[in-house]
Amino acid sequence: MSNKNTPDPSPDFDLEKFLNGTDISPKLDDQQFETLELFMEQHPNGMHMEILDGFFCGLICGPHPAGPDEFIPYIFGGSGPKYQSPAQAEEIRNFLNQHWDYVKDMIKSQETYYPVLYSDNDFKVSANDWAFGFVLGLDKYRESWNELLELSQKEEHLLTPILTLYLETSPENKDGPIHAEDREEIISTMVNNLPQIYNHFSDEREKNSQNLSH
Repeated sequence: MSNKNTPDPSPDFDLEKFLNGTDISPKLDDQQFETLELFMEQHPNGMHMEILDGFFCGLICGPHPAGPDEFIPYIFGGSGPKYQSPAQAEEIRNFLNQHWDYVKDMIKSQETYYPVLYSDNDFKVSANDWAFGFVLGLDKYRESWNELLELSQKEEHLLTPILTLYLETSPENKDGPIHAEDREEIISTMVNNLPQIYNHFSDEREKNSQNLSH
């Protein structure tokens, strides 16, 4: 199993946030995360946690209201997960929903969301799989993303860091590997851009949400 690199937000107590209140869904604890991670590893044709995290972020930041339940077969490789019991099925679905809600609440509230990123045996993080997952989420509603995609391909824009990491492993990549210092900056910018991407689609997301309710 790869090493995990999932830094937590600063532990410093923020009195203003405490007084004003922010409704952030609970983060998966270590045991819950490991249970979900191990279950996903039993489905080699499906996603692992880094890809799943990127996939969730791509869907959450986009213009269409969604939830993890409608993508479960896709997450697990197309045929759906293999549960050992109804209790396990409920547990895994709850963990997926809990992770989704936590990611969504963090990004929506403009908090810094630290993605799930695996490191290699040298403890180096590439974030390529996370970017791949994000693009999978984006691709579900690709037409709605065309404007941002075109901007990010022409100049430095909100999706540029994600696309840079995604394209690094492409056979069409002619720029070679990303230097370590550049990668660190790219990942940092990627993290900081998530709330901005989410906000970019706020009006369209609200419109689509209203259409679903009618």
